[in-house]
Amino acid sequence: AREWIFARCWPCVHEQQRNDRGKGVQKMDKYEFNIKVEQIRKLSNQGDFETAMKIADTIDWKKVRNANLLSMVANVYEKNHEYQDAKEILLMAFERAPIGKRLLYKLTDLALKEGNVEEANAYYREFLAGDDPRQHLLRYMILKAMDAPIEQQIHSLEGYTEEELDEKWLYELADLYHRAGDAQRCVAACDKIMLM
Repeated sequence: AREWIFARCWPCVHEQQRNDRGKGVQKMDKYEFNIKVEQIRKLSNQGDFETAMKIADTIDWKKVRNANLLSMVANVYEKNHEYQDAKEILLMAFERAPIGKRLLYKLTDLALKEGNVEEANAYYREFLAGDDPRQHLLRYMILKAMDAPIEQQIHSLEGYTEEELDEKWLYELADLYHRAGDAQRCVAACDKIMLM
């Protein structure tokens, strides 16, 4: 699956893409780079993702080795609905730290936000290589994007909420129960939320 990910999701044109969109990547020294990274961090923490992205656009991320920094920048692009750029940067991070389940999870999420279920499934299959409760959550998100039957969605989301207590996903599970006409399980899920 890893070969498919890089062959299919890592187009050669990505190097030219930023320049084609009018973004001015500049050469800079380490001091200037560190200043810009700190500005991106501050702006992100303040919720000003648009300005953070403008600064990020001036940096050549291919040279950056820090997977955590690349993940933060990918988040900036995601917040600006620039999912393709976010995926490209996360793929760089994944290339540098291929054991990162968090990166595969995020890549799956971004592919779904782009409406690319086939690509999301490829990342999901790679994610399955280990034992992580988020695999149930990813499966649910894929099923939801495919408009799969409610019972299938419920089954996947139940698998996640049995292992992880997360208010957001418990609420979504309660909503699925409600839509499926299962009032008893809907109330039970709401009770769990109230006890958190």
